[in-house]
Amino acid sequence: MDLRHGGWAREVDAELHPSQGRVPEGLAGTLYRNGAGNHLSDYVIDGDGLVSAVTFTPGRPVRVRSRYVRTPSYEAALGARDKPGAPRPPVRLGGANAPGGRLRNLLRPPATQANTSVAVIDGRLLALWEGDTPWELDPATLATLGRCDLDGALEPPGRPGSPYSAHPCWDPRAGELWNFGCVYGPRPQLVIYRTRRGGSTRRLRTIRLPHRYMVHDFAMTATHLVFCLGPVILDLRAMMSGRQPAFQAMRWHAQEPTRILLVPRAGGPVRTVEADPWFQWHFAGAWDDGVDIVFDLVRFRSWTVMHEALGSLGHLTDPDCLPVGRLWRYRVDTAGKVESHQLHRMPTEWPTIDPRRATTGHRQVYGAALTDPGGGVAFSALVRFDTERGEADTYDYGPGRLVGEPLFVPRDPARLDDQGWLVGYVNDIIGGRTDLVVFDAQAVADGPVCTLPVPESLGYTFHGYFFHGHLLGQESTP
Repeated sequence: MDLRHGGWAREVDAELHPSQGRVPEGLAGTLYRNGAGNHLSDYVIDGDGLVSAVTFTPGRPVRVRSRYVRTPSYEAALGARDKPGAPRPPVRLGGANAPGGRLRNLLRPPATQANTSVAVIDGRLLALWEGDTPWELDPATLATLGRCDLDGALEPPGRPGSPYSAHPCWDPRAGELWNFGCVYGPRPQLVIYRTRRGGSTRRLRTIRLPHRYMVHDFAMTATHLVFCLGPVILDLRAMMSGRQPAFQAMRWHAQEPTRILLVPRAGGPVRTVEADPWFQWHFAGAWDDGVDIVFDLVRFRSWTVMHEALGSLGHLTDPDCLPVGRLWRYRVDTAGKVESHQLHRMPTEWPTIDPRRATTGHRQVYGAALTDPGGGVAFSALVRFDTERGEADTYDYGPGRLVGEPLFVPRDPARLDDQGWLVGYVNDIIGGRTDLVVFDAQAVADGPVCTLPVPESLGYTFHGYFFHGHLLGQESTP
């Protein structure tokens, strides 16, 4: 499947064998990934969720399985796929209206595609998409079990299908997972949820927002949740009137500040601190430094350049249309003073850290990078940033390859050091091939220690989750 020109990735169930190197002996667990397995419009994110599971079992071959999430969007797309003249897209999506004009799209929210991330929450494997409730999957077969309301936490009276973000944050020391949902409408709200290990999910509080912000991710310290409300604001009238799809109806208000919301985990008043405007998709992590709150994120100048880049799959190989984000660090003190600086000049995205260091501070940030902004495909390199030294360790696959989000897997989960592996996907954009790659996290520039070609494309994946051991057991992760 040529990722630039749509198409469908086929579901796969196969053993994987290295074309280069060997699978590390100590690598054990399952890598779950989610992303757009097909492309129903030119907008990059308009694809139905294709969840893949790659299982590493010592002494046995690596195995991969992928399955589409059976959402109404997927069923409609499947029904229209082989029909000549069928409308494209068959339903209204986040980046494209359904054919038929304003009346066809009037008062219709984007169809759920469950394509952004995947997580294990309270023993359930969930496909996540921030505009709706999660979709539960069978952890062994990836069969779709249906919508999941987390035991009623996401179904308040009068509002079925409450949004639940694709970016939950896990605190391994407290044994708590926190998440949020953005509710648009006449009274825009940010709803906060908490799941304790072995317990149910609770809706903790609702925060009134001054605008309908697009909020994709948040960060968490031991004491606070951190939200950065960049001035990307939904024009609800433009969307609900059927005139524009949701992402075209997002407006960049350069005269507005970015509002940093600091939400105490123990309850109490929310603090709001204003800063110069910026846009970001993803945080790397956050922590408390004494009474200050510190967080790292990938910062873009504005939403406008990002929206233009997402507007065409062809921009994946057009250096003139690539959005350029860089890793920044912010510090907020108790008086509301904001300090910030760029950690490295290399363009990057998909920032991750060792998940055991969530909420307590980190030095290493991993991600995908662009080593030559004028040279071609976006994010063709894997990168490890040393935030103390300001250095970057990279391995570049070169033109035509797209590096996805790398996940850190420790060599010894019980020993808190930086020894481990980076596990992720690399896509051949034109050839439509996916390679599973494993790197030594401390020697990225040396190249992969193992490459395992996948017989079918796994699509353009966004986010994932590495689960140690068996889903039915209790682990140090949710």
